[in-house]
Amino acid sequence: MKKYQIIYADPPWKYGSKSAVNNTKGMEIKKLSEHYPSMSTGDLKELPVKNIIASDSACFMWVTDSHLKEGVEIMEAWGFKYKTVAFVWIKKTSKGNNCVNVAPWTLKSTELCLFGTKGAMTKYKNNNSVFQLVEAERTKHSKKPEEVRNRIVDLFGDINKIELFARNKSEGWDVWGNEVKSDISL
Repeated sequence: MKKYQIIYADPPWKYGSKSAVNNTKGMEIKKLSEHYPSMSTGDLKELPVKNIIASDSACFMWVTDSHLKEGVEIMEAWGFKYKTVAFVWIKKTSKGNNCVNVAPWTLKSTELCLFGTKGAMTKYKNNNSVFQLVEAERTKHSKKPEEVRNRIVDLFGDINKIELFARNKSEGWDVWGNEVKSDISL
């Protein structure tokens, strides 16, 4: 089975009864479960990701702040040691304004991409000038900016990469998910 040095994941988080609510014109308000099937933290931990990771590998995992703890737990269950927040995405409208999502405590405009490693990923590190802050337009629900994939490649170069829970195929990346023709079975 092919082994990957880069795992890039945007898990289908369970939010209970929460809705996708924001004040951006044109965004339909619906339960998050209506956008895609979600998975519990336990089910995400049990995915056999350990079977596809190389002995020296890195994981980039998208989380919202409400799933920060679970993201670290899943990353560790997959065999990675949490290191830092790799990217902070400030979600913008098409006019360049910050998007605002209603939440129980504060209005939300960002999403985090956690970073963890297994083994010695420093040998692949290619670039010391990759910025953490990403300001990019939010388009389709949960679609992440292509800029982040580009920054991961800038950081580590052309090594084996896979996107888990992918929605489309990106050049140079293998994919796995229920919305694409997967390159592997998990």
